[in-house]
Amino acid sequence: MFAKAARNIFQVRNSPPKRPNMSEDATGLCEPLHSPDDANVDIVFVHGLGGHRVESWTYKPTEEVPVESFWPKDFLKSACPTARILSFGYDSHFTHFYPLFGPKNIPVGTTIDDHSGSLFLDLNNLRASTETPPERPLIFVAHSLGGLVVANALSRLTETNTEDKNLANTTFGVIFLGTPFEGASLARWGTIALNLVKLFSSTNKESVKDLQEQSQRLAAINDAFYKYIKVRDRSQKTLRLACFYEEWPTYVGRNNIGVVVPKASATLSGINPVPISASHSGMCKFADESRNGYKAVSGTLSRWIKELDRQGPSNHATGGVVHSGDMKFQSTVHNSGIITRDIDGNTPDAVRLTGTVNYYGSDYKPQS
Repeated sequence: MFAKAARNIFQVRNSPPKRPNMSEDATGLCEPLHSPDDANVDIVFVHGLGGHRVESWTYKPTEEVPVESFWPKDFLKSACPTARILSFGYDSHFTHFYPLFGPKNIPVGTTIDDHSGSLFLDLNNLRASTETPPERPLIFVAHSLGGLVVANALSRLTETNTEDKNLANTTFGVIFLGTPFEGASLARWGTIALNLVKLFSSTNKESVKDLQEQSQRLAAINDAFYKYIKVRDRSQKTLRLACFYEEWPTYVGRNNIGVVVPKASATLSGINPVPISASHSGMCKFADESRNGYKAVSGTLSRWIKELDRQGPSNHATGGVVHSGDMKFQSTVHNSGIITRDIDGNTPDAVRLTGTVNYYGSDYKPQS
C-alpha cells in the first residue's frame, strides 16, 4: 500500500504540466502569465469568437514542429521582460456577438457589452489587489472579434466610471489580429458574419440578411471606436494601433471557405496593415520565435514599450480626461486629410502621433 502511494506521488510530481482544458480556467484574467517585480506595463490578450484564453494562442504539435507552444507565456517574456502579461477569457459563443433574435432581444448577460465590462472589471480588481500604480500603461493584443470587445471597452464604458476611464486613458496601444472594421456598411458586416458562421457556429441557418440585421451592434462599436481614436488624437494621448491580417484561406474539413477577414476589412483607416502567413484561427498561434508573424507582433510590442521607457514615468500619467461619447460642435470642423507616418518631436515631452491625424480650422470650438 505504501509503495503504491509512493509511486503515485512520484508520478504526479514528475508528470509534465497540462494545459487547461477548454472547460477549465476559461474566464477572467486568472494568474498572470508573466509578472516581473519591475513590471512597468501590462499586456492583455483577448481572444475572439469561439476562443479560449489559453487555447486560442496555443500552437498544437505537427510533424513540422512537434512541440506545443503557448507563446504569450513561453516566448513573449524574452521580448518584453518588463511587461506583466495577462490573458483574458470569456464566453465567446456566436450568439453573444450575433444575437439570434435581433439586437433588441438579447438575453441579459450574453452581450458584447458584458464581456467588455468584465474585461475592465477584472483589470481594475487585479490592479487594486496587486497595488498596481494607476498610471501603468496598458497594451491590448486582440484576435478577431475580441478586438471589438476591446474597442467597445475603450470607447463605450468610460463615461460614468472613474476607474474604467483611467484604464481607457492609460491604454497606450492595441494590436488587432484579424479584427473586422467595416464601418456602417451592414452588407459587409453580414459577409464577415457569414464567414464566421461557417467557421464557429454549429447552426448554419442564418441568412446574410439576418446576419446584417444582427450586426448593427458591431457596426455601432466600430463607429464609436473611430470617434474615440480621434478624441485621443486631440487630447495629445494618441492611441498606438497596429493591424494584422490573414494571408491564407480557412478550411472547415475539406471545404475552403476562403479568407474569413480580408485585408481591407482588417485595416483601420490610416494604418498600414501587416500580413501574417496563416489562416484566421492560425494567425494568433506561433510555433516558435523564428516565425515572421511572431517577430512582427512581438517586435511591435517591444518597440512600444521602448517608446514608453523613453518618455519616462512622468508621461505615463493619465493627463487630461478623454471623453469618448457623442460630440457636438458649434461650427464646421475642417479635416485636411490623413497622415500615416509618425511625427516625433525633438523634446522628451513632445507628442508622438501615429496613424489617423485630424487638423482643425480656427473656427473649431467644441462645446463644454
